[in-house]
Amino acid sequence: MMGKLQHYQSAVERVAVKDEWLVYRACSKGFAEALGFSSPHSIIGRTDFDLLPKEVARVQLAVESQVVNLAQAEITSLSLPSTQHDQTVLRTPILSPDREVRGLDLRLLDSPGETSGPPLDYHALIHTGLQGTIVLREGKPLFVNNLAVQMFGYNSASDLLMWPTLAPMFATEDWNRLKRNCDALEKQTMKESSARLVVNAVNSTGRSMVLLVNAEAIEWHGQSATVLSLVDVSQQSLPSATPVTAALTSMSRSENSASDERYRHYAQASADFFWETDEALRFTLVRSEMTTAPGIPIDELQGQPHADLVDISGGLEDSDHWNQHLRDLKNHRPFRDFEFKWQVADDNVKVIRYSGIPVYDGNSVFIGYRGTGRDVTASTLQAESMAYHANHDALTGLVNRRHFEFRVNKALEEARTERKSHALFFMDLDNFKIVNDTCGHLAGDELLRQLSALIDSLVRKSDLFARIGGDEFAVFLYNCNVAEALKLANQIRSEVENFQFLWKENRFRVGASIGMVVADDRWESLTALFSAADSACYIAKNEGRNQVVVYREADGNSSNRKVETHWVEEINSALDENRVVIATQKMLPFRNLNEAGSASASEGASTGTSGSTQSGAYFEVFMRLIMPNGEMAQPKAFLPSAERYGLASQLDSTVIDVTLAWLKKDPLFLQKVRHCSINLSSGSFAQKGFAEALIEHINDSGVPPQKLCFELTETETIANLSAASEFMDKLANIGCRFVLDNFGAGLSSFAYLKDLPVDFLKIDGRLVRDMLDDQIDFTMVRAINEVGQSLGKQTIAEFVENDILLEAVREIGVDFAQGYAIEKPAT
Repeated sequence: MMGKLQHYQSAVERVAVKDEWLVYRACSKGFAEALGFSSPHSIIGRTDFDLLPKEVARVQLAVESQVVNLAQAEITSLSLPSTQHDQTVLRTPILSPDREVRGLDLRLLDSPGETSGPPLDYHALIHTGLQGTIVLREGKPLFVNNLAVQMFGYNSASDLLMWPTLAPMFATEDWNRLKRNCDALEKQTMKESSARLVVNAVNSTGRSMVLLVNAEAIEWHGQSATVLSLVDVSQQSLPSATPVTAALTSMSRSENSASDERYRHYAQASADFFWETDEALRFTLVRSEMTTAPGIPIDELQGQPHADLVDISGGLEDSDHWNQHLRDLKNHRPFRDFEFKWQVADDNVKVIRYSGIPVYDGNSVFIGYRGTGRDVTASTLQAESMAYHANHDALTGLVNRRHFEFRVNKALEEARTERKSHALFFMDLDNFKIVNDTCGHLAGDELLRQLSALIDSLVRKSDLFARIGGDEFAVFLYNCNVAEALKLANQIRSEVENFQFLWKENRFRVGASIGMVVADDRWESLTALFSAADSACYIAKNEGRNQVVVYREADGNSSNRKVETHWVEEINSALDENRVVIATQKMLPFRNLNEAGSASASEGASTGTSGSTQSGAYFEVFMRLIMPNGEMAQPKAFLPSAERYGLASQLDSTVIDVTLAWLKKDPLFLQKVRHCSINLSSGSFAQKGFAEALIEHINDSGVPPQKLCFELTETETIANLSAASEFMDKLANIGCRFVLDNFGAGLSSFAYLKDLPVDFLKIDGRLVRDMLDDQIDFTMVRAINEVGQSLGKQTIAEFVENDILLEAVREIGVDFAQGYAIEKPAT
């Protein structure tokens, strides 16, 4: 008996409850594990269509809608992906005092262990002691288990086995129906190998019972027979002859009582209104605690065809959106969280989200829908607002760089498959710095707003106009040839040139250097395309400014080719001649601010391997090329060419080599170092095998990996999220740390942090630099710092250029500061 009780307790743990719309509202750990999930949290709030293969979920839907409709228990087999055999599931309706179905109680009854031997249901139901089991041949009982004996009120199995037939135990009509099914199963004349019935029976004491019967054909001692699995689902108490049945009775009483209240609370919490239709999809019930649902009087919906919702909604939705939904309803498909906009009084618009399941009668005939609905207007408006701010520049209202890159990359993919040709140009304002330096950032911001409005009025409505940097803009022209794009670019250049900006007593003129490139199927990546446009823009500025330069790879513009090949030659030469060097810049941890002294005390301090960097524990290294004439070239000049021609990874590897050698040559200095940041391009961390080679190189160098920190830009990390995640995981395993650089370009960035082993967030320098003059930038810096620290990340403010800015980021609570206020990069 103890073994049976232990098994019963295990089975009791494999239970769940659904509401009347077949959404899981409670679940035991054992039930979740049986469905292949580690936690009930993975189950609750979802439907079988979210959890099981579609073909399995459809079967469950048909059975459970019948249980809901008829208010009768049902027992079926359930094929679960996590097991090698079918499970037997008992579904019992949860009834309110007025006999309305408020949900379902689900119990997995099978023994989850054995898969060999006799048919599973027969084997398990005999040995678990959870169901009455009777084996029949031609109506005569051949075997009866203990629970069946107790169920019918007898003392031993022999009391039943002596009967020539079990007919006296059942209502006449129900016995005849049961006998016909058993005979058909034994003779194998049924298509199915099992049958499920609900029958009325009576035990030896005269107590009436409602039995859920699963009949299945088996082989008994070499001959055909039928095994009946019996579950008493009547409302009366079960006999309490054993601890098992007593526990089952107690549990059934308490759960049925608690479930009614539980589901009433679930329903009230999960929906604003409830609805039902008939088989013709006319609303027969719309119920709500409110007087309107949703936004119009309830009685106006009663009797209305479901299809009329598209008219009531005021034509706010796309017809394809509605037509697909109406087709699903016509085909009696369940649906969840369908949203539409609803026109209400005073031209207000509500957003409604509703769900429904088809309902069938006992003969599997469709009789209508039943479902719930919610008014999600407020949350939708908030989501739309967040989406807008995530994709638009706060100052100008134009599309921001992140969304611009997403849209252009999508167009580039279509260009490769559909042979389309578009145009892209980058523009950089000339003499913009004069406005900022003369009148301050408020004047600069106003100039950007006015020019944005001017240029936006010139581009086509179908084009994409974005602000991609401080005074940098970009336009993507869909399905546009070179001549048309060049005409528009020159028109923009002319309008900007003739524009006069007035600020108080000052009058300014600016210009626009524009680099244009054809965006077609020849471009292998977005990076390459943008690099070409940036290169053409650079040439336009370098060759006199206020002009338009068209990028051509082959002929047509020798300047482009000359600049590109010039840098390729210089990079290769610098790599061969060891002219790639590093500059360092200290990061100031604010907890050491008093010890370090004022920012002015740091001015003029040497960087390199002596001076202030030695006394500091945190710094970043930057790449430099020593030119043949001795001048120092910064990355902005040569990196576009390096990335376009695949040299960025070689440069990264060289910088790592130089940095490791520099750290290793002075052991005393190395001991003081706590953080050495090295920048990596996407061409490196996304390269196959780069991580493994880097790990080997670090291990061979003798430099502790914990002292190394690799900086990846936010945009490149998100654009190559899978590769970045894999790379970071491998390096983090040996102790290296990571900085997400230029953080703050998009509001969606925080979502990626939980999946990446990022230790530091370097707040976008453009936000930091202007935060004292721009309230929005100040708010963004503070928000990024607070959210980043709440996620366990340390924050770094870059572009801290003066003592006032240094004090401002310290007061916000940023962990580190970096910029000219602390020291300038130096070799």
